[in-house]
Amino acid sequence: MCDLNGPFKLCSCADDIDFSKPHWKLFRNSIGEGEISDIMGMPIFEVHMLDVIQQKKILRRLNTINVFDFEYFPNENDKLFIHEDEDNYIEFKFKKGKWRKVEFLGLHYHFEFEKDSNGIIESKNSKLKEVYKKYLSVLNEEEEDITICFRQSKKISEKDLIKLLESRINGKPYKFPEGYITSLGQHNSRFE
Repeated sequence: MCDLNGPFKLCSCADDIDFSKPHWKLFRNSIGEGEISDIMGMPIFEVHMLDVIQQKKILRRLNTINVFDFEYFPNENDKLFIHEDEDNYIEFKFKKGKWRKVEFLGLHYHFEFEKDSNGIIESKNSKLKEVYKKYLSVLNEEEEDITICFRQSKKISEKDLIKLLESRINGKPYKFPEGYITSLGQHNSRFE
């Protein structure tokens, strides 16, 4: 499984890409002014804290180093899709000199592009994903996954989330940070 919490490289070296596995697509050099579309729907009330942390780390890397295995200087409106598989992806757009995550709902400009490229993602395992995997192995069937919380909940740092998960793994009491509310409304210390 691809782990984007740590260092990763977007590689163009693969001739035959398995789109059911982690991969990326880049659309460059937009043409024209773009067409506006409005995407409406129901907002998502739950978020997975691992996804929130991962997206922040991806953005930080995109905006500080060249994550591609080729020389690339983004242009206004370039789009990058990072896919976990064929259906699940995160979309980024280069706007006003930096990469930004594209939110699904709202007004969007759709462009045609002169170039597109794609490839595979190379990455190393991060401590957060390894700890989370151990956590899932000790989670009881009736027990809530404490990494899923309300969107309005106070966010938790990667370091604090690792401590929280390690406490649960080791059978020790754990305490949620103030303002952190899980998807089932749990906001107090807990251990069973």
